[in-house]
Amino acid sequence: MNNLVIPVGEEGRARALGEFLAKVLELGVVDAMVVPVMPVPGVITYLMAKDPELIRKRAEPFARVMPVNGASPVARAVSKKPRGRIGALLKPCEIRALVELVKLKQAEADNLLVIGIDCVGTVDRDEYKEAYSDVGRLQFRDACKVCLNPCPPDIAFPGINIGHIGLDDESGLLVSLSPELDPGIAGVIEELGFENGDALAGKRQSALATLKEERDKAYREFFEKARAELDGEGIGGVAKLLAACTGCRNCRVACPVCYCRECIFDGDVFDYETRQILGRAGRKGGLKIPGETLLYHLTRMNHMSLSCVACGMCEDACPVNIKLFPLFAGVAGRTQGLLQYVPGRSQEDQLPFTTFREEELEPR
Repeated sequence: MNNLVIPVGEEGRARALGEFLAKVLELGVVDAMVVPVMPVPGVITYLMAKDPELIRKRAEPFARVMPVNGASPVARAVSKKPRGRIGALLKPCEIRALVELVKLKQAEADNLLVIGIDCVGTVDRDEYKEAYSDVGRLQFRDACKVCLNPCPPDIAFPGINIGHIGLDDESGLLVSLSPELDPGIAGVIEELGFENGDALAGKRQSALATLKEERDKAYREFFEKARAELDGEGIGGVAKLLAACTGCRNCRVACPVCYCRECIFDGDVFDYETRQILGRAGRKGGLKIPGETLLYHLTRMNHMSLSCVACGMCEDACPVNIKLFPLFAGVAGRTQGLLQYVPGRSQEDQLPFTTFREEELEPR
C-alpha cells in the first residue's frame, strides 16, 4: 500500500475527507461519487453526486448509521457497466457484500472505484435520528459490537482505503492506495501533495490489532450464548424465535446478498386455494396466518448463508424486532467455517458450490 496523510484542519475530519472526495470527482478520476449525506436533520441516505460542491457541503462520511447496506444501491448502479467511472465511499461490510454481488454476477466492478473507510460501528437508525448531534452516547448495534472486520479488506478491490481508527484529528486521516490501483488514478492522487503516511499506518495497525482482539472475544461470547439458547430446543427454538414474523419480508429487501429478481415466495407456489387452506387447517386443527414464515426464513438462510457478511441489516428492517442477527449470522459463521470461506475478502476466492471441487464436502 502507498500511504498518504490528509491533514485535518479546524473544520474537522468530515470536511477534510469531503474535500478529498470532492477533489477526486473534480479532477475527473471518477464521473460520479456515491457518498452518505444528511438531507434532513438526523436522516442519512446515499447520494450519487456529479457536482463536487454537493460533496463539500453535504457529505457525512463519518455518520455512525447505515440507512441500508450500501452494496445494494451501488450494485444496481453498476449492474450494466456504466459508461463513466463511479466512485463509492463504503464501510467494510458494504465492500464485502459488494464483492459477493460481483461474484454472483449482480454487479460489474470494471467501472467502479471503491473507497473504503474504517468503521468502529453504527447505531440504530431511529436512535440516530433523535440524537445525531450527540451520537457518542448511543450503544452500537449488536452486529457492530461483534464485527470482526472494522477496516476495509485490502485485496477486495484495486481502490483506496481511508483509515482513522487509532488516529486523532491532529494526526490526520490515512489514505492507502492499493498496489493494483490504476496508475493514472494513483498519479492524480499523489499529485495532491499529501505527505507520506507510513508512520501513521503503523499507528493505525496497532489500534486495529487491539480492537480486533476485543471484538474476537465479544464475538465468541455473543454467539456461544445465542447458540446455547437455540440449540437446547432444536427447531422448536427457531420456530419460537420467529413466531412473531408477519411475513413482510423486509429482511429479504434489506439483505444486500439476497439478490433474486423473483423470489419463490412472491410467486404462486404458496398461493393456496381456500379448500387447500381449510384442508391443512383441518389436519392440524388450526393454521398460522400468514403461513410459511418458518419455511421462508429457513429457505432464505439456506440461500444466503455463505455470502452473509453479518451486517445486521435484516434485524434492523424487522418491524416486530425479531432478533434475526444472531440466528442468520450465527448459522452463516458455522457454514463459512465448515467450508473455510471468508465472504467478501477477495474476488479471487471462489464461492463454494458455484465451482466444482471434488473434496469440497470432505471432513476438515
